Amino acid sequence: MASGGAVRDVGSPAELEAAVAGARAVAVHFWASWCEASKQMDEVFAHLAVDFPHAAFLRVEAEEQPEISEAYGVTAVPYFVFCKEGKIVDTLEGVNPASLANKVAKVAGPASVAESAVPASLGVAAGPAVLENIQKMAQQNGSSAAESTNSGSTQDALNKRLEQLVNSHPVFLFMKGTPEQPRCGFSRKVVNILKQEGVEFGSFDILTDNDVREVVN
Repeated sequence: MASGGAVRDVGSPAELEAAVAGARAVAVHFWASWCEASKQMDEVFAHLAVDFPHAAFLRVEAEEQPEISEAYGVTAVPYFVFCKEGKIVDTLEGVNPASLANKVAKVAGPASVAESAVPASLGVAAGPAVLENIQKMAQQNGSSAAESTNSGSTQDALNKRLEQLVNSHPVFLFMKGTPEQPRCGFSRKVVNILKQEGVEFGSFDILTDNDVREVVN
């Protein structure tokens, strides 16, 4: 079933399986509410849903749906999976609006009859809604460059802190939760492996520190 210009949140593996099987072209965004990069790409994703209403646009909160995330090999957000005729044909990780638009266009077909289904550039791939949004994002990124220069000392302090954590144990795990109470499927899986192998390790709960969380995800 196509999205009709809207992004639909998926709440279970069964719901995602049915959605992928029921639509010719599907784009899935694995995201996290705390991640600014996810929020940026989610805006582009929403505009693409408008430009390609005949495709299904789905969204999965990666940490809230660990079973789905593990099944699709998601280890970082934002992460996108593209399906055609019920099969995965492509993926994309990270912040790249142009690649996202092009990959959607290749899977979903042209945004209008006059456009090519295999675009050579972003201008061909995306409709007017997503192009306008990407231009705004580019302007915002440009204006934030000066701010990032001023934050150099803060970044140095964070890097030093991370170095101290990593050097505190021969094996160090940045995880969600604690070894006693992991809070996501990935962390639980790694902790179980380390314990089964008898490996002594240190850990840090990235849910307690957004700065560390942004770096290690």
